[in-house]
Amino acid sequence: EFDESMITGESRTVLRSSGSKVIAGTVATDNTVRVQVTAVGDDTALAGIQRLVAEAQASSSKAQALADRAAGFLFYFAAGAGVLTFIVWSLLGSVPDAVTRTVTVLVIACPHALGLAIPLVIAISTEQAARAGVLIKSRLALERMRTIDVVLFDKTGTLTKG
Repeated sequence: EFDESMITGESRTVLRSSGSKVIAGTVATDNTVRVQVTAVGDDTALAGIQRLVAEAQASSSKAQALADRAAGFLFYFAAGAGVLTFIVWSLLGSVPDAVTRTVTVLVIACPHALGLAIPLVIAISTEQAARAGVLIKSRLALERMRTIDVVLFDKTGTLTKG
């Protein structure tokens, strides 16, 4: 019998006979076993899971696209406010004061915080879910999950404790 919980999440061991396929990383619980390696490197199940996680990290959601557009608009707004601040303070005071106030306006109105925050939150959410055993294949699917009211499972063995 093999404990495949690392890969499948199943809490019960699975019986395998001679000629059956086993997944690397599973544990033989009742006896020693001799296996023939049929896949290595990028062809393994674990490499496939890593690819899915990498694709999920690389995918972008509607929220991220909206944040990117908003960051673009905020850049022009911040740049315009900075130029206006520099002109006004140059006319009212000295150039060093104008530079100080312009830099202050640009730091406060910096759109990069919004442009970086949403992808960072999504990346952290995907990572935390993976640590909890939940594989998210698409950030768009993660975004749509907020509208889910009911979840149905067809494999009760996966949901048991212990």
